[in-house]
Amino acid sequence: MPAQQLNALERNPNNLPVTLVATYERTIGASIERVWENVLDWEHLPHLHATSFNYCTLDEAGDWGWRTWSNPEQTDHVELCLKDETQYVARSYRGGEQISEIWTTLTGKADKTDIRVEFFIPNIPADKKAPLGDAMLSLYTQLWNEDEEMMIERQRRLDENRSEVGEVEIGDVDAVSARLAAGEAVHFQLRRREFALIESGDGFRAVSTICPHLLGPLNEHDAAAGTVRCPWHGYTFDIETGECVSPADATCRLTPAPEVEVNAGKLIATAR
Repeated sequence: MPAQQLNALERNPNNLPVTLVATYERTIGASIERVWENVLDWEHLPHLHATSFNYCTLDEAGDWGWRTWSNPEQTDHVELCLKDETQYVARSYRGGEQISEIWTTLTGKADKTDIRVEFFIPNIPADKKAPLGDAMLSLYTQLWNEDEEMMIERQRRLDENRSEVGEVEIGDVDAVSARLAAGEAVHFQLRRREFALIESGDGFRAVSTICPHLLGPLNEHDAAAGTVRCPWHGYTFDIETGECVSPADATCRLTPAPEVEVNAGKLIATAR
């Protein structure tokens, strides 16, 4: 099923008394390819933007865009529709009534993208225009800041030339242990994968640092649960088995972690 909103690609298709409360413009340090990938990626909303989207589940998605529920009762939703290669529109509804219409225009410039966002709100009293506009600008500054950081990191990972070696000396056992105790991250690469070293009561072990979903950072380690989580999309993996435990329908998994052994006072990691 496509967009529920009839004539979704027209401006103000419901003929509401809308007011342009603000216009937001900035240049994003990511290519237009990364930006469009981000626009179509509804799944990051409740995770990367957890402070702004306290509830978000998919209703439907397709070449036209996507629609998500904004509350468990499924009375409120957001619908994003693609107009062409330069524009998309997002409309929010509460109880079936449209409460906003936001048009975004994208212009790619090599590895950067110019964005222009227009915020239209229906039935707004004149004295509410300025404060509402300020609130929208503040919100979108935060959202695009978070998105930009994710897009830049994803591009860095896509461009990265990781090590092909199958065995690596991490360092002196005592020195590495001291670094870990001081809270320093110890990373190493094997067979084009990256791992973080952790120390527990039973010795040292390696944990993947790159999410196999979209190359996000697996930097949320829960030692008690034996899991590692990506903050971009909430993908969570069992460290022992490599299986994805959330979301339940995910098909990706972690590659086997390397063995970490002590040899002559040195920590050696070997790919399995």
